[in-house]
Amino acid sequence: MKSRHLALAGVATGLFCAAFILAYTGFPGMPERRYIFDYLLRAQDLPAAALIIGIALAAAFAPAFAPLARPGLALADWIGRNPWATALGTFLVLCAGELIVARDYALAGDEHLVLLQAKAFAAGHLTAQFPPELVRWVVPWPYFDRWLYASPQTGAVVSVYWPGYALLLTPFVLLGIPWACNPFLASGALVLIGRLARRLTAAPHAAGWAMLLALASPAFTGMALGYFSMTAHLFFTLLYVSMLLERRFFIAGVVGSFALVLHNPWPHFLIALPWIAWIARREGWRVLLRLAAGYAPLALVIGVGWWLLMRKVQGQLWFAEAGDPFLYGQLQLARVFTEPGIATVAIRVAELVKLWLWTVPGLPALMLVGWWIARREMPLRLLGLSFVVTLAGYLFVWFDQGYGWGVRYLHPALAALPVLGAAAIARLQSDALRRYAAAAAFLSLVLATPYRWAQVESFMSEHLSRRPPFEENVREIVLVKLDVDYYTQDFVQNDPFLREPVIFMLSRGRDADEKLLRERFPGAHLERETRYGQVWRLD
Repeated sequence: MKSRHLALAGVATGLFCAAFILAYTGFPGMPERRYIFDYLLRAQDLPAAALIIGIALAAAFAPAFAPLARPGLALADWIGRNPWATALGTFLVLCAGELIVARDYALAGDEHLVLLQAKAFAAGHLTAQFPPELVRWVVPWPYFDRWLYASPQTGAVVSVYWPGYALLLTPFVLLGIPWACNPFLASGALVLIGRLARRLTAAPHAAGWAMLLALASPAFTGMALGYFSMTAHLFFTLLYVSMLLERRFFIAGVVGSFALVLHNPWPHFLIALPWIAWIARREGWRVLLRLAAGYAPLALVIGVGWWLLMRKVQGQLWFAEAGDPFLYGQLQLARVFTEPGIATVAIRVAELVKLWLWTVPGLPALMLVGWWIARREMPLRLLGLSFVVTLAGYLFVWFDQGYGWGVRYLHPALAALPVLGAAAIARLQSDALRRYAAAAAFLSLVLATPYRWAQVESFMSEHLSRRPPFEENVREIVLVKLDVDYYTQDFVQNDPFLREPVIFMLSRGRDADEKLLRERFPGAHLERETRYGQVWRLD
């Protein structure tokens, strides 16, 4: 494999990504801010394409310039010999990134709902509980009966997402460090990636390569900056596969059942499908029953139990909708699933473009090479199949990922890239390929990752600048004006029992706001007003 071929492939792919982004986002116009997936693709990923092309070019000529590849080769070797030290360092850096770069702020409503649920669990309750008369003020009402259920009669509020990830967050909430949960899971996933690569390739140095390729991919570290459940999905995917390979089928079922209820069952279902089909064919129904026995308890207790709790909070609305159970089921499925069409295909291609631009340059192609080389080695083949099935499965989901620092929907299967990439390096024994991979990973780690983190910090600063300024330890009410272009409804984030001094509310107009304040908070007075809302002092 010659350097000019690697350079040509890297430049051609980068140019394709840039051209696709321009076409997909409607060049020469800029996507509206409310279409956040398109907006971030254009605002962040288009300039990143130039950096990725530059890294690919520099790495392609690494065989001719040994000093460029030398740090990456040394790093892969050191990581392989010190996986736990690498994981500890990763954990500390990611914690710092969550606090400084991502501002320890739940950017999306999806993230806030999980955090709200975890805080309720930490207080010993199943649901958040607000004064009934305030429910439509302290809960973002555009999300009612879509992302959450809230009862104006009882004040109970529950997320539509299954509570597995919220349960994982709960001990971190009790310790006062919820921001450490995803860094902890990402660090654990990094160790499991190394172990899986070593086991499946029977090459000791493959562990260091797989861990380096994962760590140097901004998608891996970026998704850990926040409260999305995708890092937890990645961790449990790796643990699930490890248990299957060790033939601990009952424990694998338990791990899989928890992955099913992390937030919704679709990601784990897609990943597990090839593995379960293989087990059924190879091991027979007795082993399949052991796996099912592991799945059943948690899936039934948490999954079905949470569904019943949502119906209880939904109250009369649930009974009205369920008059025709078949119609009710159709309505629920139509909220998520659709028949594949040009629009969904375009969205998934856009996600593949993001995957290329958020991972080590050339890693997706290296994954395909490793998958082809190892096509007769069933576990490696299944790992690649899980990735492909995940990609294909989301063709039936009509919406895009929205927010997310990386590729949310593919993240649970992300381990296929570094593990199969490491398999390609181990099997081919190509010095040119090793030097390219080492240089690309090192440059991605020291250039692309800081650049992506700077993009995250810039976006978070811009977003939070629109929140009406308030004092954290003073009793205040922050009334946020609804601006769908900038997702200001997501500023309405409250403690599940309104125990904190500051209460956020979504404004319903000046007259309605002042009427509520006079009746419920008669001593309130206007402290400050901005274009995005008002702050009322309660002292």
